Amino acid sequence: MRRGIHLVWGVALLGCLAPPLRAAEPTSIADYMVMDVCVDAADRIVPSMVPGDAGCERRRNIRADELPPYELRNFLNPGRGCTDDGGTVRKLNRPVEREGQTRIVSSTQGVPPSPCSGSRDGAARPEDGTASIQWHDEGYGFIMGSYSPVALSIYQTPFCRDGSSSSRRFFRGWVIAPAQVPATGETGFGVFLSRLATGSASQLPTACPTRFRRALTTWLVTPMRYKSGREMTSIVSSHFAQASRDGLSPGRTMQMEQTYWTREFGLSRWEKWAREGWVHPRSGRSAADLARELRQRGRCSPPAGGTFDLSLRTRFTDAPGHDDAYVRSIVDPGTGQSSLWYMTLCEDYTNIHPRPADQPLPDASAIADRAYWAQ
Repeated sequence: MRRGIHLVWGVALLGCLAPPLRAAEPTSIADYMVMDVCVDAADRIVPSMVPGDAGCERRRNIRADELPPYELRNFLNPGRGCTDDGGTVRKLNRPVEREGQTRIVSSTQGVPPSPCSGSRDGAARPEDGTASIQWHDEGYGFIMGSYSPVALSIYQTPFCRDGSSSSRRFFRGWVIAPAQVPATGETGFGVFLSRLATGSASQLPTACPTRFRRALTTWLVTPMRYKSGREMTSIVSSHFAQASRDGLSPGRTMQMEQTYWTREFGLSRWEKWAREGWVHPRSGRSAADLARELRQRGRCSPPAGGTFDLSLRTRFTDAPGHDDAYVRSIVDPGTGQSSLWYMTLCEDYTNIHPRPADQPLPDASAIADRAYWAQ
């Protein structure tokens, strides 16, 4: 076993505190960021098949110049008596090439309202687009920035000292997991430095920030059963906005975002978690209240469960006695101190729908700043 050694300009070494359940050849995290397509013996896409189908004997990552034959959607609240759950958004996880550089764009667009989905006041319109821009280097996979009609979020890191015009200044801001994916059953953690900025990435000041925030990321590779019933090996990545002084726990952090990444579909699920005592700033509702409402709606299957040591001071474990909400505990194995965490929001994107062959791809130039591709 190796302890996680952390924090050298946002560079963390893998802290693996649980032995691997099986040996496996190293897999690049890029395979967990991009949608796969089924192909025939001549490497041509088979449009009628989706990875995981019984007849999909060959598959590979979709390429930058190819049209996806399917799209990922979320799920509606059950109980409407509808047989066709078209969700409220459609998602694509695909590579985008510009000037010899490749990045992975996870784009999301609204689905027109239907009798099943209702009016969805406040929901995204089909013409609205959002995106996150992802990539990897020799050490880690990461999110470089994100765009929505509400805000543009940029994660600038100490790599900006290598050159203010290079896209490397966005490397390892929001880390997902190591670039070489650990074996199933392995866990790890790291503390990474970043500075959140808003607005256009191309308009950032040339000067590098003088101060950065320390964020804790933990990861776990585990089988996961999704709302669709599909069971897939997944990278479960938990991003805490803060870290304790020793870098071994979330410290006083009150919120966490958890993302799930699969070789079949790329970014496949997103969750928002809040610590007991957290209160929504606008509505005044508690984490427990929001978690009960989320579970009652039934839009997501249970989150990844079990007991996992992420560091010497951070153990994720199930919290019994909470049948009306999805609740987990974070325990310090050394002191026994624990806190309850509630899942308050969730989107599962494994609701697979065919995509018309003549439907154009989202315009990446409108939802992804060119600065993320700059050399």
